[in-house]
Amino acid sequence: MNDIHCPSPDAPARLQIPELEYPVPVRMDEALGNHVNDLLLSWVRRVGIFEGQWDQVRASNFGRFAMLCHPGTDNPDRLLLSAKCIAALFAVDDHYCDDERSGANPRLLGPRLSLALAALDRAHLNPPHDLALEQALKRDPVLRGLKGYMNHLSRFGTASQMARVRLETVAMFVTMNAEATWRIEHSLPCIWEYLAHRQVNSFLPCMALIDVVDGYELDAETYFAAQVREVVTLAASATIIANDVYSAHKESVPEIGDFNLPILMAREHHCSLQQGVWLTAQMHDDIVHRYEAKERRLLKQAQPSLKRFLGGVKAWLAGNNEWHRHSGRYQV
Repeated sequence: MNDIHCPSPDAPARLQIPELEYPVPVRMDEALGNHVNDLLLSWVRRVGIFEGQWDQVRASNFGRFAMLCHPGTDNPDRLLLSAKCIAALFAVDDHYCDDERSGANPRLLGPRLSLALAALDRAHLNPPHDLALEQALKRDPVLRGLKGYMNHLSRFGTASQMARVRLETVAMFVTMNAEATWRIEHSLPCIWEYLAHRQVNSFLPCMALIDVVDGYELDAETYFAAQVREVVTLAASATIIANDVYSAHKESVPEIGDFNLPILMAREHHCSLQQGVWLTAQMHDDIVHRYEAKERRLLKQAQPSLKRFLGGVKAWLAGNNEWHRHSGRYQV
């Protein structure tokens, strides 16, 4: 990483968001994105997540997110799978983890996420406990969203791909519990601790869909190979650090969030929050450079399916940044 330099100007009332380094988006088909977003909004209303916030969900434009991140297909139903994943996991984040206005409570997070496991992977209980569980899954809109998303995934994913998605999602749930503990204890993690946490609590569960959405399969042995894992997790870290940059102003509202990387940067480097945003952007760009170097090395020996998947990862990086720059989700 480059030497850290804190610019001197004081932070303005509204934070300035710097330009981030990222690949150029492969596709900008706004009509397709709007179509997928309309399909998603119909599903969101039926499921009941984001109750009373449908205008904000429309402005978030998760359909555009899916269109940008998956240029390998123009099939609306496959892109809807990605959009459902994004919406369902953001619903977990809002309703369970971060946004007190939506019912989030860190003391309830562990039991809620534990029950969410049954929405990801069916629990086989004896009567009458199976009926009690089913009723619990139906009562909670977040759990209905997760279950609906997994049902959609089952139409396109193999058993191995579904297991991969569950694994990445469950790992994210574990790290969400760590955030809850920090909030309950009114403590802040060190930067190194937060970065290790954020590698998993990232867009990895969504990126795990890259080959599913595009209609092919990267075998499990290749997906979990050490060199592939390094490239994919570097990309995932870049996507979530970009999220921290673009959401910094929104998450400075007390009811929405308590900490993110810019706040930790400002604390550890004794500088303003605006300067913390600049430092976070610099770290993002350094990680992107590392990702690009590792990806170039891996591509030299990659088989066709891996080359295709790595192309999907790069498209995901580009689409993620483009979406964050314009999404209404990060407007307060």
